[in-house]
Amino acid sequence: MTRGTSVRHPLAGLTRDFHRIGPLASPVEPGMAAELDQHATDVCRAIDGSGTGLTAHSLGTYLHGFLDGCLERGWDSEAVEYDWETLRILAICRLAKERGFVR
Repeated sequence: MTRGTSVRHPLAGLTRDFHRIGPLASPVEPGMAAELDQHATDVCRAIDGSGTGLTAHSLGTYLHGFLDGCLERGWDSEAVEYDWETLRILAICRLAKERGFVR
C-alpha cells in the first residue's frame, strides 16, 4: 500500500469501485480524456489555492467535501450518462492513481 493511504481511506475505496465500473478500467475516448484532464486541473488548482499541496490527505478532504456538496444538492449517481459530478469524481480517482496515492 502506498505511504499514507489506508484501505479505509475514501480515495482507496472509491477509486477501487470506479476502476471496476467506470472508464478507469480501460482506455477512455479522447473527448472524455480531455474532460477528465480539465477536471483534474481544476481540482489541483482548488487544492493549491487552499494553501496545501496535493497529497492523499488533501485530495481525500476535497473528495469528502465535494461528495457532501453533491448530496446536499440532491445529486443522484444513477444517471446513465457521465454527468459533471461523475466526471469530477472520476478525475479525482484518476489523480489519486496517477500520483500513487492508491493502487
